[in-house]
Amino acid sequence: MKNDFLIGKRILIAEDDFVNQRLISHSIQSTGASFDIAGTGKEVIELLNHGSYDLILMDINMPEMDGLEATKYIRKEMKLTTPIISMTGWSNKEDIYKFERAGMNGTLSKPFGLDILYKTLHDNLISLKQDVPAKDKIAEAMMDEEDEVIDNTPPTVDLSLLNELSESDSEYKKTIIHMFLDSMPETIKQIEEAYQVKNYDALAKAAHYAKSSLSVINVEDLRALVARLEMNCKKMENLHELRSLVKTVKVKYDLVVKILDEELK
Repeated sequence: MKNDFLIGKRILIAEDDFVNQRLISHSIQSTGASFDIAGTGKEVIELLNHGSYDLILMDINMPEMDGLEATKYIRKEMKLTTPIISMTGWSNKEDIYKFERAGMNGTLSKPFGLDILYKTLHDNLISLKQDVPAKDKIAEAMMDEEDEVIDNTPPTVDLSLLNELSESDSEYKKTIIHMFLDSMPETIKQIEEAYQVKNYDALAKAAHYAKSSLSVINVEDLRALVARLEMNCKKMENLHELRSLVKTVKVKYDLVVKILDEELK
């Protein structure tokens, strides 16, 4: 991948391991970007107090103040919206959610090659900056885990329109239900992935597609959830709700699957 987009950019590398410092700085040095290196979370804060950066590569495990603590401080105390990419030797889905809650924009799993490094930098310096939310709205999106509210009450699945359209053709009805069950998981995956990288435009589009899919197989409370996701992302309002909405959509859909499985039987 071309790296000319890095020319003139300032990168802050937060990494306590000397070998990793050399490897990452060498990879960035040849691109035309400038960089500073911090060995602890406290050094990261100090450097940010004396200058601005276009992006921060943040190691998770550092002495004095680790990457998560430093990120929370940057978001909540310093109110900075600088893209922060975590660097870690381990990252499962639960870890990624934890990094995200702290205010990180993406994750690089060590060891990483040049292609994935440049792609991640490009996605956060160029792609996501084409529609950058205001600082106060980014801060609003950074919510604590304890603020999360998940509605797991069973949804009502209304098949009256499908029954009308199928005109007593049970095979046609089953075909439509199977198509719905086959397509929705991919749509929900797109919603989750767009939320993880804070791509609000993609999230709005995926939510809109889900809303359309829920028109014939009518699940009103699930349709209302994706409609709210779409509206919040388009208007860039109530971003603190997104995490709960995304998780509730997944929970509600899993309940819909059980109901439709019974219908197919």
